[in-house]
Amino acid sequence: MDLRTTLSMTETFLEMLIDCKNRGAKAEMILDLNGLERAEGIIQEIHRDVPNPYIALNDGRIIEENTIIALNGVFRAAYAGC
Repeated sequence: MDLRTTLSMTETFLEMLIDCKNRGAKAEMILDLNGLERAEGIIQEIHRDVPNPYIALNDGRIIEENTIIALNGVFRAAYAGC
């Protein structure tokens, strides 16, 4: 049986992203950008007090939190069956 760790329907990845940034740990993500795409890197900045919270990675890439469907092996509930 295949098991996946998922967020609840009301959770976001913000707390996990903050933890990754504070520890200097790599964030490994799957994004849904009109198709699935991988991204990874060290988080340089987190902007959470904006209408669409986002992160900036060490390579300059900007990623909106709502496009992240998986972070370090944890999936959004809507993608748990993927």
